[in-house]
Amino acid sequence: MAGGLALEGLRLEAGGRVLVDGVSLALRRGEVLGLVGTSGGGKSLTALALLGLLPAGVRRAAGVLRLDGAVLDAAGQAALRGRRIGFVQQAPRGGFNPLVSIGRHFRETLACDGLRGGAATARAESLLREVGFAEPAALLGLYPSQLSGGMLQRAMLALALARDPGFLLVDEPTTDLDLIVQAQILGLLERLVARRGLGLLLVTHDLSVVARLAGRVAVMQAGRVVEEQPVHDFFDAPRHPHSQNLLATHFALYGEAAPA
Repeated sequence: MAGGLALEGLRLEAGGRVLVDGVSLALRRGEVLGLVGTSGGGKSLTALALLGLLPAGVRRAAGVLRLDGAVLDAAGQAALRGRRIGFVQQAPRGGFNPLVSIGRHFRETLACDGLRGGAATARAESLLREVGFAEPAALLGLYPSQLSGGMLQRAMLALALARDPGFLLVDEPTTDLDLIVQAQILGLLERLVARRGLGLLLVTHDLSVVARLAGRVAVMQAGRVVEEQPVHDFFDAPRHPHSQNLLATHFALYGEAAPA
């Protein structure tokens, strides 16, 4: 792939076990790639490998990461975090220091690019306004415990955008949110991709989220990508038995009829 972000032949191991094997993914700017599968299939580990944030005890045994065709070494991959790839993790409450105000979270992030003082405050307010806060200045003095789950999700998204990344990695963005807030977050992601031209890697087990946002879908099972298709082809004619089972379960759970 000449442009964009590409992961080739990723293999992750821990304690003599292979957790992810031979995974290759490509993400272009302005598109949404859904990475789906059941829990424990390797989705989140693959996403963390893109950022060089693997858990203790997990090592990358093989794999190459390219940005616009150039292979990245460990230092280049570490430099991606925040600057080239924004990250919105699952369960946003765990992504904030509970003893630090929302404003300080932004000031510390923006200082990475030399933005301080009034300029940093103005930038933080602009980012929070972009993700839907009508009075962002009032938010900066609050602490994470004073925000709802949906508010924290939007604040984390604003932080992920603070350094103007070209790509956004979002892990289970609707977990623990009620249906109305889920719809708001998905609509916000959709608008951000269109407005900023972001390449969005959407890690989720929820096929409704994939149907709403994704242009392509990659399906993982037991640490491997078993299928990748345009989203409409995936829903109309899933090829792999695991994909077929995922769809059958989804349609049964939500009382929908499977495509003929």
